[in-house]
Amino acid sequence: MNRYRTALVTVALVIAAAVLYTVVSSPAPATTSSNAGGQVFPVSERSAAPDFTGIDGWLNTTPLTLADLRGKVVLIDFWTFSCVNCVRTIPHLKVLYDAYKDHGLVIVGVHSPEFDFEKVPANVSAAVQRLGITWPVAIDSEMATWNAYRNQYWPAEYLLDQQGRVAYWNFGEGDYTQTAAAVAQLLKVHVAALPSSTPVPSNTTPELYAGSDNGRGQLADNESYGAMGAATRYPDSGAPQSQNAIQVTGTWTDQGQYLQADGTGHVRLNFTADTVYIVAGTPGAAVPVSVKLDGKTVPAGSSGSALSGSGFTVTRQDLFQLLAGISPGYHLIDLTVPAGFRIYTFTFG
Repeated sequence: MNRYRTALVTVALVIAAAVLYTVVSSPAPATTSSNAGGQVFPVSERSAAPDFTGIDGWLNTTPLTLADLRGKVVLIDFWTFSCVNCVRTIPHLKVLYDAYKDHGLVIVGVHSPEFDFEKVPANVSAAVQRLGITWPVAIDSEMATWNAYRNQYWPAEYLLDQQGRVAYWNFGEGDYTQTAAAVAQLLKVHVAALPSSTPVPSNTTPELYAGSDNGRGQLADNESYGAMGAATRYPDSGAPQSQNAIQVTGTWTDQGQYLQADGTGHVRLNFTADTVYIVAGTPGAAVPVSVKLDGKTVPAGSSGSALSGSGFTVTRQDLFQLLAGISPGYHLIDLTVPAGFRIYTFTFG
């Protein structure tokens, strides 16, 4: 199964049709094109949702089944904590939860990981606390519930009616107003006001993977990956000529999901985006990273939440916001990293 993150704000009809075919052709949950515009399915077109299965643990609750939740409207949110698209959805879910939990809404976050470090229950628990998530979270580390839903997206939301039937779905970011309206319709209450959101421009650099897993990684300037697990030396030829591809310099080891620095080196990228995030990590000890933008110290007005002065310290495997409020056009980000630094992906907003 192809698993990938999506930053959809509006879903093109072709994509909606493809998703529709994937879901309709599987046993559950059944959906139809009547949902493509954010509408609740007619009762005659709803089918029973798969139950939670293969869950490794629960946070903020005792273990749940759909039978336990019968009579409630249930919003199942598939997410993972290093996915920026998932993280940006959380404030909207908080508004929904606060507005409707006393009217019969239950949100269940199904944490289905992309990377191995997201499978560790302690890491999920820490992220839930850090992100202020108070609704129940199921730890779906083996992707069993993900697979039961035939899901392919982070984030993905499935809205169940009071009889446990799929009544609405939404894939990717956006459509918050439609989702709120669907919840309100099933609960027969007013629609809550949602926080505003800004669509991601279509010309933004796409998510870039550093490791070679599944053929997703692509290094700048036609550089090649070394053998898996073997140290490979990359020369420093200055700023990359390629756009939207990661350049590394120094000695690095490809571990599939990530590249790990074996000594001091650089990570460089020509990108176009308002906001830049990195999924990075360390095998143990904290690693300090310095950051430059277009060859200069990052201005205070362009610093992301992770930066302190001209750099940040990686103490765990996680998502870090490096830059924000960047002007249109291509820019060069340059990270100077020590041995032990791991890079998984760059993501953008």
